[in-house]
Amino acid sequence: MKLSISRSRESIWVWLFWGLGIYLALELGACRIAALVLNKTAGELAGPYLAFAIPWAILAPLIWWLRKWEEHGASPKRLARGWGLGMAVFGVAVAVAFFYSGSALRLMDPTDVAGGFIATVLLSIPILYFGMYYTALRPISARAISKHGST
Repeated sequence: MKLSISRSRESIWVWLFWGLGIYLALELGACRIAALVLNKTAGELAGPYLAFAIPWAILAPLIWWLRKWEEHGASPKRLARGWGLGMAVFGVAVAVAFFYSGSALRLMDPTDVAGGFIATVLLSIPILYFGMYYTALRPISARAISKHGST
């Protein structure tokens, strides 16, 4: 009997089912620890829990699509740009979740949230994009060369 996770490269729905399921299960542990430390109820933590689930819901399909593009022979620079853009979008989604959760749980001053969010987004987008671009370019190029030869 084969697990359906082995077919995750074939279907985005299998990939999302397994990826989001595992991610949400792991996040539940962190949410439980936060509930104990902050003395919050499950209802108070539901919004932040879902807010932190959204970044992975954005990144999981992107990973699947980028892997499929690589299998179909897309250029390494185009794939690296996709990885960089995906990481920048993921970073913005994490920043939104972080600042929303801090505001919803009253851990941050609401007047500081907007300024901190804008500064974080403006600084993180180029750092995440170029960091991921150069990190992804080398292994993608190496796989393309090993697959197609040194032409």
